[in-house]
Amino acid sequence: MMFHKSLRKHKAFLLSAICIAVVLLIAGLFLLAKKNTIPQEDFEAPTMSWNSPKKVEDYFVSNLHMTPEDLKHQEGRTKVSFYVTPETTLQSIVGNLTYYGLARNEKALQYALEQTKDTNGDKEGAIKVGNSGTIDVKAFYTISENMTAWELADTLLNKPNFYGSHGDYGYMFMP
Repeated sequence: MMFHKSLRKHKAFLLSAICIAVVLLIAGLFLLAKKNTIPQEDFEAPTMSWNSPKKVEDYFVSNLHMTPEDLKHQEGRTKVSFYVTPETTLQSIVGNLTYYGLARNEKALQYALEQTKDTNGDKEGAIKVGNSGTIDVKAFYTISENMTAWELADTLLNKPNFYGSHGDYGYMFMP
């Protein structure tokens, strides 16, 4: 009889402890999911009016030495070429595209890259993205401020324009 009371007491305690653990686990997962949620607007296209630290035109002036006259020819441009070399890292791609106003948010672009299907295959020396994606090197990608993070990710994973040794100008962006 004593054994039976003790077992019943332990069962009640164990059941209570399991219920509390489950509630805490669910609450923790909910808070973690909420903390890691990226606002939907961060995936939208930044457009040329997006307030970023620099614009591609700033890159053209500082690195390609474009003059104000040269920039006038760039007014109304819709696309640029983004070059990925063997020395490029995933972090530099995400950071530079955000810094120059081609993506709104690094986390959103990183997430889009990790979630977008790579249909292009794995080329030698490609930059790994998540578990199954790659961005090809020795290639340029045609991109613009009018692309969402999802469109940018699809372009980087699936639409390389390969160049040979004659096509590596040593620049990140070209008009």
